[in-house]
Amino acid sequence: MAINGDWITTDLLERILLGANECRFKVVGHKVEAVTKKGDNYASEMYRVVIEYEMDGKCRKSTKIMKVIPSGDIQRKVMEKNNIFPREIAVYRDILPRISKLLQSIADPVQISPVCTYTTDDPKTMLVFEDIKEREYQMVDRRIGLNLEQTKLVLRKLAKLHAGSAVVYQEEPEVMEPVMEGAITTNPHRQDFLVFYKMCARQVVKLLESWSDPSYCEILEKIRNLPKTTIAKGCQVYTRDDAVFNVLNHDDVWTSNLMFRYEDKVALNDVLLFDYQLAYFGSPGVDLNYFLNGSVQDDIREKHWLEFIRYYHTILTETLRKLRYSGNIPTLQDIHVEVVRTGFHSVNAVFCLLPLAMMENSENAEMDVFLQESAAGEAFRAQIFSNPRYEPILKQALCRFDLLGYFD
Repeated sequence: MAINGDWITTDLLERILLGANECRFKVVGHKVEAVTKKGDNYASEMYRVVIEYEMDGKCRKSTKIMKVIPSGDIQRKVMEKNNIFPREIAVYRDILPRISKLLQSIADPVQISPVCTYTTDDPKTMLVFEDIKEREYQMVDRRIGLNLEQTKLVLRKLAKLHAGSAVVYQEEPEVMEPVMEGAITTNPHRQDFLVFYKMCARQVVKLLESWSDPSYCEILEKIRNLPKTTIAKGCQVYTRDDAVFNVLNHDDVWTSNLMFRYEDKVALNDVLLFDYQLAYFGSPGVDLNYFLNGSVQDDIREKHWLEFIRYYHTILTETLRKLRYSGNIPTLQDIHVEVVRTGFHSVNAVFCLLPLAMMENSENAEMDVFLQESAAGEAFRAQIFSNPRYEPILKQALCRFDLLGYFD
């Protein structure tokens, strides 16, 4: 993939190194490569830059990951209009360091996310991170989904993120101000992405119609109107109830926003979460529904659902007590209630996330094409949703969602 890196200047690289506390140095060169493939990321451009510099008479190298606002005019304007980058910068700069400090105070040195070493708007809006690949973190195959061990490790990190954020909010509520609005909203200035949910619902309806299966006729009738009602139902998910337990939701926890590390390349050792562009302060059910329905192997989720919720609750409450959280600590039943109350987000996960996660080849995936009301857009959506591995998962999910009343 050709990269126009003229904007990556010596001045920028020096500022990046200063942000990472490198001092008394001289930048002598750099190499840059794209981190993500075409179609993998709509909301940003990701680059790995190897900075070559001299310090104390020695030649050294420092590798950083640059997350940059998209260069395309349409994408950039959407990001700016929806306040995507300022939200993520606030999370990495103001919220995560506070959570980390809290966890360290109880002798829990857990790292939840990669360290952000620098942010800037010059020459482009960007965040700069440590390169966790150097510490042998790696992506997993998004098409397969997570196994039992991987899922519980992610839930453990989520529980600690949630617990720490609840304490931060209790002590400094103003810090959460940038993340108080959800991804699905009635805000007229934040409607650009919402057509995506409508199109996915419409495509599921078309898929059911193509089955000609009488056993799904009742469900089909219930969801025919879903393309028109899905945003209203989504807004209910993101309607915060201040009377219940609320947390900082990552709000986009899926396989492509996770990197795992294995000890001796065999034993699972750690996981880090990244990409907080949709972060939202609200019900923990938002993260739990989306993650468990969109990233976990189907048979694993069905068999261990209750175990997963209990495991999350155990880590959450243990951490809250150690942090001396003075609010009402949620019971296991409270968490189950929140999962059901925000349960329509599991529909979003299966209808919108899962088809893309299971897509065999993302190199030719263009989100702009997906969102087009054109023959090309229709053909692209049909191709993604006709994945033979997706159909049996969807059938089982439709029956479950119907029994839970999410289509009523």
